[in-house]
Amino acid sequence: MSPVLHFYVRPSGHEGAASGHTRRKLQGKLPELQGVETELCYNVNWTAEALPSAEETKKLMWLFGCPLLLDDVARQSWLLPGSNDLLLEVGPRLNFSTPTSTNIVSVCHAAGLGPVDRVETTRRYRLSVWL
Repeated sequence: MSPVLHFYVRPSGHEGAASGHTRRKLQGKLPELQGVETELCYNVNWTAEALPSAEETKKLMWLFGCPLLLDDVARQSWLLPGSNDLLLEVGPRLNFSTPTSTNIVSVCHAAGLGPVDRVETTRRYRLSVWL
């Protein structure tokens, strides 16, 4: 079975504004909500027998990152939940490949990353609540 690699993208200013909007909408339903943080996760199906080399990992991180931000992609999540936090991940169903995945796979192949055969993007939320 092929491993699924995860690349987490640090929220930029745009995602911070979206988090504020999400928090305001959710506070109407959940008054205990104190904060919402988000990140993007690229879930990469890697079909090679060996894990990606340092050069291949660097290419993937470059492809998934923003050219204006330095070190905005990591292999570990930026969202570290506390004891009163809820971590949710929202994305497509895994039984079919999305058009976005098809496009990202084409870009990966053009960059020389042939073992990539599927990339699905999910949005992760950390909801902080008062209990």
